[in-house]
Amino acid sequence: MKITYQLIITLLLFLAAFTRCIKEKEEKPADIITLLGSYDIPVPEPSGLTLTFNETGFWTVSDEDSSLYEIDSYGKKIKRIQVDGFDLEGVTIIDDSTLAIVLERTREVIILDTSGIELRRAKINLEGELNSGLEGITYNDSAKHFYIVNEKDPVLIIVLDRNLDEVKRDTIKFAADVSGIFYDANNNMLWILSDEDQMVVKADMNLTVIDKFKISLTQPEGITINRKNDRMYIISDIEEKLSVYKIN
Repeated sequence: MKITYQLIITLLLFLAAFTRCIKEKEEKPADIITLLGSYDIPVPEPSGLTLTFNETGFWTVSDEDSSLYEIDSYGKKIKRIQVDGFDLEGVTIIDDSTLAIVLERTREVIILDTSGIELRRAKINLEGELNSGLEGITYNDSAKHFYIVNEKDPVLIIVLDRNLDEVKRDTIKFAADVSGIFYDANNNMLWILSDEDQMVVKADMNLTVIDKFKISLTQPEGITINRKNDRMYIISDIEEKLSVYKIN
């Protein structure tokens, strides 16, 4: 009988703890984004954005002069690297010395080091309008996967392995177009930017929408988030501005 009472008490304590965990999970407040400010940057038609590996600045690309730029946290230009190609649209860091960029019209992915030396190049099999092609890229270091988005017609996410071989592709159904993407390693989530819908979508790895955030920016074309997950940065092509948001 004593064993039975102990078993019942143990089960009750387990159920109470389980219920409390579920309740805490359900009551976790949703993220809120607040615009802190927008700053001019010395890059013509910037498109694509990623923090540097040590998060002291940013990398962005210009689809006007086919260049990769490094800028500091105040928007001052540190470095410009000419890229062999045109219509650059997205950039992501791989590690402290390597980056990847995408070229929209030629449907190419290029891996290069931070001095500008090209290490690898691959072409993505995509049909459709040339000006509705690759728009953004981000990297998952744990899985060694790149996630690339196709702007529209169709709106796609394409997964590549470290060798730039295609793993799979899926249709994105929650946005009219996609202009940027960021992989959130802390939460294993994707943050996806839409120019036409003027919103940022937070989704899980199955593309299930977790949250949506409205923004008001002209031609937003790049998104990145810091490791603390408390700052989001979005770059505007036509305005040549970097907007900073607080996440809380």
